[in-house]
Amino acid sequence: MRKLYKYPWIIIAVITVITVFFAWQLPKAELDNNNFRFVPADDPALEKARQIDDVFGSSFFILVGLERPNSTIFDKEFLDKIKEYSDEILEISIVEDATSLLSADYICSSEEFDIISEKLVDPDYFLGTEEEIEELKNRLLSWDMYDNALYSDDFTSTQILISLSIAADEATTTEVTDKIKQVRDKAHEYFSDLADVYVTGMPVIVTTVNEAMSADLKLLVPLVSLITLLVLFFSFRKISGVILPLITVLIATIWAVGAMPLFDIKLSVISTVLPVILVAVGSAYGIHVVTHYYAAAAAAAAGSKKEDHFETILFVIKKIRKPVFLAALTTFVGFSSFCFTSVVPCREFGYFSSFGVAAAFTVALTLIPALLIIRGPKKEKARRGNNQEHNSEKEDRFSAFIAKTFTAIAGKKKIIFLFSILLVAVSIFGLSKLIIDNVMIEYFRTDTDIYQSDLFIRRQFGGSKIISIVAEAESS
Repeated sequence: MRKLYKYPWIIIAVITVITVFFAWQLPKAELDNNNFRFVPADDPALEKARQIDDVFGSSFFILVGLERPNSTIFDKEFLDKIKEYSDEILEISIVEDATSLLSADYICSSEEFDIISEKLVDPDYFLGTEEEIEELKNRLLSWDMYDNALYSDDFTSTQILISLSIAADEATTTEVTDKIKQVRDKAHEYFSDLADVYVTGMPVIVTTVNEAMSADLKLLVPLVSLITLLVLFFSFRKISGVILPLITVLIATIWAVGAMPLFDIKLSVISTVLPVILVAVGSAYGIHVVTHYYAAAAAAAAGSKKEDHFETILFVIKKIRKPVFLAALTTFVGFSSFCFTSVVPCREFGYFSSFGVAAAFTVALTLIPALLIIRGPKKEKARRGNNQEHNSEKEDRFSAFIAKTFTAIAGKKKIIFLFSILLVAVSIFGLSKLIIDNVMIEYFRTDTDIYQSDLFIRRQFGGSKIISIVAEAESS
């Protein structure tokens, strides 16, 4: 160990090179919350879904709900907008078809033919006259199939069913996601002045989840870093006490997240919590090193000789390496347990969270001592005697209060034992009431646009989820 810390600049250089390498990979990190990723690759339902897609085409749909509370859907301007919108989105490469009031099929009989299939209206010749609109309304009423599918009972709402020509593994690529956003945004652009617009469907939900995750990462990582920084500042009141533990977990986070693109692993709704968890959990290892260093330096009155300072750091590392290793090991094992699940995103989270914990432990016990060795012994700046004594007295009283409180609690053995049994019993009862649910729309607050859109489609048109049923004959 002594030989390792004799070359602190080499330690810093190696960690810097590794960090720069992983940081270079961060821009390549992508988000992917395709529901199919949560299903094991050999699951029969997934295999059957792929077979259905191969035979009958993609089962991905975008649903655009339009509500006109103070009017009806049978309005020339409104119907013209539906046609314009449908024509424009059909130019988007992933859009296969757009079924609406103006493009849905209508099957009827005629004098010449027993059965004919045509559109509800001929979009090329539809002028929106009162007679044409009345004919459209009569056709809709004559066929129950479109009731609560294309229009609501009170004729204030309609929906456009947009089918996409994408495979399951393409649904969350950057190119496809951008085009799904185009379909969604153009719906608001065309109809916001004429109706309340609700856009949903699994592709839109997944795209919205990705957008929310990206926004959360931009908010939560700086936020948890700031909170950790403030806690460290109020705990140590020293720049080194703030910077050293924080830089440790930030480096470990860069390593863990930067490693994902190397293995072509994309961030899911589960693994996006990885940076926040590593900052919260991994900072403890650096705090242990810094805390024991300050205590050992004060006890040894280190501050005059580099040799004494070096020995103090070695003493601290020898003293804490085992307890810090055990603390990291328990966390590592806990995260590693996810590596054995069949749910792919959970397994990926297990791989990189355990790697992040190992990285945080390694950096804390190498980089922090190396930086302290290079900095050398440092004398404390003289402070006002009264204030220093007053602060020390307050800290001692606070520490004594905490120690007395937990000592008193520990002395109540019977109460602790009974309380633990009660807590276990309540927990077991709670487990029996546990509901396993993975409805992606419920990831969102009830006041968000995507939640309200999905609720509207479910209330007015029967839902936004697709169930495929295939009947296969024994012989042709």
